[in-house]
Amino acid sequence: MAVRLDVGKRYDMPASFGPSMVPEQTEVSRAEALVLTTPTTRSAVERLVPSHFQVPDDPVLTIAHMAYHGVDYLGGRSYNEIVVSVSASFSGADGAVEASLALALWVDQPGALISGREFMGLPKILGRISDLDEAMRFTCAEYEAPVIEGGASDLVAFAPERLAKLNARAEEVRTFGWKYVAAAGGGSDVDQPLINVMRWRYERAWSGRGDFRFMLRSFAEAPMSAAVIKGLATLPLGGAVRAFRGVGRATIDRSATRRLIAA
Repeated sequence: MAVRLDVGKRYDMPASFGPSMVPEQTEVSRAEALVLTTPTTRSAVERLVPSHFQVPDDPVLTIAHMAYHGVDYLGGRSYNEIVVSVSASFSGADGAVEASLALALWVDQPGALISGREFMGLPKILGRISDLDEAMRFTCAEYEAPVIEGGASDLVAFAPERLAKLNARAEEVRTFGWKYVAAAGGGSDVDQPLINVMRWRYERAWSGRGDFRFMLRSFAEAPMSAAVIKGLATLPLGGAVRAFRGVGRATIDRSATRRLIAA
């Protein structure tokens, strides 16, 4: 008897062995974020953004180091992630939606890469990502070649009132995805804009100054990352780099992932 997939369930490849092991919601009991932001230019960002989305006049470039500990679908293991995103919007049937658009993500666990790419439309690449060190610095590499480095300094803790306001905003953090699957013979089998949701509850947070740099590499040094870094390095920095550091709990809410329908 041939394999028959249940249309009411989600599958990941190889799909012959049953529904996805990745749950609708992943509760992360300890999640850490170091987020670096700086203004950039619309003209530069538009060259990297799929046609489904629009870029605001004053976009923000974000580089985030994320650490997720005790992840259920990894058997309790942890993983680190680097997210490079820009401000964007989508003109949908229900009005305009604003969110960050992930241009590229590096992750250090294949399980996290597969679930994010196949279902959520997140452009994930396998990388070697350091933990944050005592100086609040990180590196991201492909094989032995560093491609991104960054960090934060002069961090000042949030007062309770400011932390409460942050958590009110963090109850639904939206990120655009772009699910693209090439077709045999040319074109695409799938070309869809998506919206994804995370929910944060920060226990502590800080703000300060940040810095980062993209490190150009040859194809031989970083086969999957070289072209990506070359493109990201074209984005100009329009001002100071701000840093945010947060520690708390997070929910990856896959049940909220939706395909976006154009107006």
